[in-house]
Amino acid sequence: MPGMDCHDAAEFDVSMVFEMSDDAIICKDLDNIIRSWNRGAERIYGYTAEEAIGSPVTLLVPHDRKHEPDEVLQQIQHGERVDHQETVRQAKDGTRLEISLTVWPARDATGRIVGAITIARDITGRQQTARTLRLLQHSAVDRALVMETANRVALDILASRTGNEALLHIAEAARALSGAQYAALGVARQNAPGLQEFVTTGLTPEEEAVIGQRPSGAGVLGLLLNRTEPMRIDSLSEHPNFVGFPPNHPPMRSFLGIPLRRGETVLGSLYLTNKEGGGAFTEADEVAVQALGAHAAVAIHNLQLLGRQRALISGLIAAQEEERRAVAYDLHDGLTQFVMASHAHIEAFRRAHQAGKHERATRELDQGIRYLKDAVVESRRLVNGLRSLALDDLGLAGALEQLITEEKARANWQEAEFVHNVAGRRYHKNVETTVYRVAQEALTNVRKHAQADRVRLTLLAAPLTGIKASHLELEIQDWGCGFVPEQRSADPAHVGLQSMHERAHLLGGAYFLTSRPGQGTLVRAVLPALDASETEGDGTI
Repeated sequence: MPGMDCHDAAEFDVSMVFEMSDDAIICKDLDNIIRSWNRGAERIYGYTAEEAIGSPVTLLVPHDRKHEPDEVLQQIQHGERVDHQETVRQAKDGTRLEISLTVWPARDATGRIVGAITIARDITGRQQTARTLRLLQHSAVDRALVMETANRVALDILASRTGNEALLHIAEAARALSGAQYAALGVARQNAPGLQEFVTTGLTPEEEAVIGQRPSGAGVLGLLLNRTEPMRIDSLSEHPNFVGFPPNHPPMRSFLGIPLRRGETVLGSLYLTNKEGGGAFTEADEVAVQALGAHAAVAIHNLQLLGRQRALISGLIAAQEEERRAVAYDLHDGLTQFVMASHAHIEAFRRAHQAGKHERATRELDQGIRYLKDAVVESRRLVNGLRSLALDDLGLAGALEQLITEEKARANWQEAEFVHNVAGRRYHKNVETTVYRVAQEALTNVRKHAQADRVRLTLLAAPLTGIKASHLELEIQDWGCGFVPEQRSADPAHVGLQSMHERAHLLGGAYFLTSRPGQGTLVRAVLPALDASETEGDGTI
């Protein structure tokens, strides 16, 4: 069908995905003629868009697979989708590529199938990695090859797996690389001791069930979290003091344990048992698994970041919705009522004036004007309550002073103190926004949860020298009921705590939370004191 492309065929705007994707995204018509060709297709197959568009799709198909496009097209014409079909295609230079294909029908505005949209992913490297890994399972290799393969396996896993699937494949790769019978990988809890989750591989379903009964944080994985170096034991029977294996764990002989760290941060642990053939784990095994563990630490770190970002986004969306509802209520109960009342009195004025009742007309007009003045005052109150305008109009110190004054009135605090040394100072807009949002979230939490009568907000510019401040120190302290931070941080319902943490760290600062039941709470953020004049351009830091 001449003129058909992905933008016409798809039911949504895919222009950004189409142009920027690393995968080949190709549209073809029902005659198997290529109609659209993105940059990913140029990179994978080597043909330019001018060379490919208008050519039959068999241009990309090796001679021994010429039947495949017609078979796929038959499925498409029946409205069926092809998911992740692994096959072989041919590049412009004759190179055979191992490809994963996903194909679905392209429809016009009436729903009629007019062609097909194909996403092709080059999995040549992944398949080579898998073949190399299978070879390692059956052959002795030197240390250099083990290291190279460990890196390739880890990179492939990080590129193609997510969540628990990535952890399981890393554990399986470690088991295969070292020739172990059993592998276990655990992820440490954030801001709390013990394990958040763990995966195992190499056991029967019955044995897995036994292992899965242990409480999170117990066992060898938990013990390894406290180590900084690998632990390699040739015979566990010679180490009776090494405890921690769950009850009914399968018999073990040799052992290799690796703590997973990123810098000084403990992210998890990995251990392997029972070297194949009854021997001991070697130094090469230790080095290879440690290299794989370094990549596993990156994967865990990225997964944790993703989880925190999702929680932050959910929290921000919830906050936006809450703010919209609050504005809607204020508009309905305040500004709208004043405007409607003013309108009613002005209408009454018009009728009285037409009837010649000048005294009543004057009263109605005066009352209508008073309600209009009230509407102006209410609208200003609503506008000043918006964060960005408050910062723009009042500056950081003024906006925070207004914020704590309003929160004191809403919460009926007996004492709400604001201590600062930044009067008249302006900072980069991202710094001011972060300070304001952290203070706003912390004060909102105090109002809603702390049952406090006394609150203190402190903002101090701490000088590196006697002339210029190097950072801002923000503290929000209450003397309320307090709580256990680890319990709140792990609860997805309390996204506000995570929001403050993320805001501070996204700016390159630090965030600290101290609280104990019955002793109140202290929120502290240390942020770079960038002046408004220190950065230019788009306003990003």
